[in-house]
Order: sequence, then structure tokens, then C-alpha cells
Amino acid sequence: MPIPPSFLMAVAVAVLAIVSLPAEATIESTCAAAAARDGRVDVAFCARQFAAYHGAAEAGTWGLARTAALIGVNLGDDAAYDIGEGKVVRPPPAAGERGEAALHECARAYDAVGMAFAEAADELGARRYAEAEGRFARVAALAQRCDGALAVAGDWMPPELARYSAECQQMAVIGIAITDLVK
Repeated sequence: MPIPPSFLMAVAVAVLAIVSLPAEATIESTCAAAAARDGRVDVAFCARQFAAYHGAAEAGTWGLARTAALIGVNLGDDAAYDIGEGKVVRPPPAAGERGEAALHECARAYDAVGMAFAEAADELGARRYAEAEGRFARVAALAQRCDGALAVAGDWMPPELARYSAECQQMAVIGIAITDLVK
């Protein structure tokens, strides 16, 4: 029995439609696109953070924006935990009570950083992109609140907190840039 030409045409159209679908975004391509959108995005840092996060390799652009927020939650929570558990270099003796008060302020600041990232994830989940960007944008000021408290306590910055500050701020920039790609 011969195959009707209309069936062959339908198969050809279906194959063409499948082949011409846009390729799913990869971590590397999304990080590169985010860097093109915002020059502050560190592509290597972006790719490393996503590659280390379970499920990120399978995520599309929207999923990576949300993953950026979840990575930020982890960074903020890790910083607050490390401060609370004494895993951060303690203030020099000259800093005295001001140094301990600064660390306490840093723990509060990083708790708020984690919350800002969590709120960004919630807003992304609800597809409220402008609100998500606003939550990401709060992170820099919160991390800098810790930096400022340490400066007042004697211009002292534990290397762990310098790293957390830079990484949290970078994840916020990445989150905003990728959210811009989704909108």
C-alpha cells in the first residue's frame, strides 16, 4: 500500500519543526549571555557555581535565574552559620567588644542576605520578575552592612567574610542579569 503524499508532508513538517526548535540554554551560554547583558557578571564564577548545583545543568534560563537565588540563599546562610559557629577569624584583641559586635552585625546581615535571595526565588516562582530583581538588588547593601560594621570595628576584614561578601554580591548581579534574559 503506498504512503499518501499528505502523510509524508506531515512527517517532514514535524521533523523540521523539531529540528528548528531553539537549543536549550546551557550553563555556559546563559552565563555568557548574562555577562553580555551586565559586564559585572564573572562568567567563570557563574559557570562554576551552577555546575556545582544539583539540577542546574538541566535547567533553562528561568530555572537558572531561580537557581542563582537558591545558591545565594546557601551563601548567605553559610556565612551566618560560619560566623555563629566561630569558623570566621575572630577580631584582633584591639577591636575588643566592637569587633564582637561587628561579627554579630555581620551574622544578622548575612541572615538578611539569605532572606533576600529566598524572596527573589519566591518572586521568580510567581513570575514577578521586577520584584525578583528588586530582591536581588537588596543583597549588595546587606553584604556591605557587614563590611561597614567591620570597618568601624578597626578596619578589619576576615578573609572568609571578604569572600562571602564578594560571592553574594556576584550571585545577585548574576541573578538580575539572568532574570533580564527571561523577561
